Order: sequence, then structure tokens, then C-alpha cells
Amino acid sequence: MHVSFFFYIFVHNRKFVQNRKKMRIIYILKSFAQLAGVERVMSDKINYLADHHNHITLITYEQGDHPLAFSLNPSVKHIDLKTRFFTLSKFPLFIRFFYYLKLKKTFRSRLREIIKQEHPDYIVTTTYSLKVAKDILKIKKDAKTIIESHISFHFILRKSDFKKGSITRFIASIYDRANLNTIRKFDMLVSLTQQDSIQWQKFVKNVSIIPNPVTKYPESISTKKNVKHRIIAVGRLNHQKGFSRLIQAFSLISEKYPSWRIDIFGKGELYDELNKLIRQKGLYEKVSINQPTTEIYHEYLNSDFYVLSSEYEGFCLVMLEAMACGLPCVSFDCPYGPKELIVSGKNGLLVENGNVSELAQKIEWMITHDSERNRMSNEARKTINKYKLDTIMTQWEELFLNLRK
Repeated sequence: MHVSFFFYIFVHNRKFVQNRKKMRIIYILKSFAQLAGVERVMSDKINYLADHHNHITLITYEQGDHPLAFSLNPSVKHIDLKTRFFTLSKFPLFIRFFYYLKLKKTFRSRLREIIKQEHPDYIVTTTYSLKVAKDILKIKKDAKTIIESHISFHFILRKSDFKKGSITRFIASIYDRANLNTIRKFDMLVSLTQQDSIQWQKFVKNVSIIPNPVTKYPESISTKKNVKHRIIAVGRLNHQKGFSRLIQAFSLISEKYPSWRIDIFGKGELYDELNKLIRQKGLYEKVSINQPTTEIYHEYLNSDFYVLSSEYEGFCLVMLEAMACGLPCVSFDCPYGPKELIVSGKNGLLVENGNVSELAQKIEWMITHDSERNRMSNEARKTINKYKLDTIMTQWEELFLNLRK
């Protein structure tokens, strides 16, 4: 009896140790230079895995001399392949194609050598790196491959950028099919939302849903803020984030609430255009565009609520962070993410996507309903409990383990 018992314990513990075997993981990203959402969440995941004594290598291929946007565990090995594909745009088309093939050859050669040295159990990349995804698959050796989708399925497809019946749309459709065929060959695609996974499952067999983790979850928040009557918005200054729609909406109600202002944090190609719109609407003293900051949680904690004006999202990481800081959110019901975080009227307000006048009305409602806004603040924090880092990374560890069964 005693022998059987100890034999059971021995076998059980042995299986547990095997299951908890430290992993060798390579992450392959285009770059790690921007103070942006993808870089932030990737640093959180990489650091968590490294903190738990896994062997992590981060490979970038367009980093150049730029410093890392977020600090990494000292044990994480970072290697840049110095294959800067984005520089090809300065060349004429034929020469560009020649140098493209040359860079691809260099990419494969350098990556092959690293994989040979590191012997990874897993290789993880994202759909932002589709131009090298096929090369990864060709030289992956015995590693299991995972591709993360940080942008919704429909915006991976390029054919929608061109007119129906045009030759450019036909060429783009061929490009799209080639990308989908490559993605199908990965051992797993990880989608961030339930809605997006449904779209992926029409074309890809192995799809898992693992949302992004919230970077921080303040243990407590104070109702006393250093800045009063402030609305916050965060994101890259591009068309996707829809900040022009936010500015237009606020211009409809701003005169009624002279003490309220909006602070936008981000940088991008629309900086001058958005500032011009702010001046045209007479909001230069009420709407400010600020540079990105590594102290964004300090800004959340000193704001009253968050507005998301995006045309589409992959997940809405900034909304996750804002809600963790007790900010109710007013958001367009865009694909994908807001509907999976916001229960309208409970922890925030959803707006018909693109309806600027309704966005203005919902912002005004949030401004004029202090007690309801405070109630929503508490509900917003409760919503984010399940997105804490430990919870999300447990799902990742289970995914890694299941791929090896």
C-alpha cells in the first residue's frame, strides 16, 4: 500500500515537472521601437515568461539603431537581423524588387543560424510580419509555430483597399490568398477577441482566443485627481484611431462645458492635420495632442473618463488600461473589442460606429452625470479583473503545453 502510494506520488510529480519544463521561445517582430500597444503587451508577455525562468529570444528585423521601446528582463536575448525592408520604398520598382529578394535571402540566412543555435520549442510572430511568415515556416526546424493577430481579420485583407473590378484589386486578392495559405500552415493562430476569431475560423483551422493582458492593475484609485474635468484618448495619430471624429464631436458640445478638456496622447502622420482641425473648431485651448508617455497610467488616473473613437480595433488595449484605472469609457461600437469590454450603461457607453452626433451626446451624458460616472468607474475595474497578467499568461502556458501533446 505504501509502495503504491509513493509510486503514485513519484509518477505524478514527474509528470508535473515534465509539464512545467522550462521553454525555449523565440519571438519574431518587425521592430520593438515604438511606444505603442503591441510593443507594450509583447514586453509584458516576454518579461513574464522570462521571470518564470523560460529561455526567451527576441528577434527583430527592422529595429536598426533604435533603442527598445520598453525594458526587458536582462535574461532576454535581443538580436536584430538588420533587414530593413521599409527602406526599399526609395528605389524604383525593378531595383526595389531586386533588393527585396536580397533582403529576404539575408533574413533567412541569419534566422536559420539563430534557430540552429537556440533550438527553440516555439516560435511566435504576429500578422504584422506576414512578409517573412513563409520564411519562418521554411526554417522552423522542430519548433511549434504560433502567429498572433493584433488587428482584425478584415483589415488583414488588402483587396478591400481597391475598387471592385480593378486590376489592383485582383492582384491584391492573389496576395491575400497567399497570406491566408501561409497563416493556415502555422500550428496555431491566436486571436484577441471572440468576434474576430469567428472570422478567422472560416479560413484557418487552428484558432485560439487569448486576449491581451492589462499592463498594470492599480490596487486602489483615488477620487481626488490632480487634473479635473479631463477626458483622455490614447493612440497613434492615424485614420484608424478616428481622432478627427472625436474632435468634431467635442466641438458640438464644448461651449456648454468650458471647464472640460480633452488630452490626446500619441504621435503619427496626422499630427499637423489634427491640430489644424482643432484650430478650425476653435478648440485650441480645450483639446491638446501630447507626445506618448511611458507614464500613461499616471494620465489615466488623473482623468475622468476615456473616449475611443476608432474605426476599428484589434482588441482595444488602451481601453483595457483605462478601465483598470477606474475610467468608464465612451466608445464607438467598432470591430472588434469594445462590445466585449463594455456593457453599455453599466461600465461605459457604446455608440453607433461613425455616428459623430451620438458620440457628442454620450460624451455630454458622461460629463453631466457625476454619480452614474462614479458607479461606472467601479464596474469598469471589476470588468478588468479577468484580464490580469497572471490569468492571461496561464492561458498562454496552457496553449504552449497543449501544442506539445
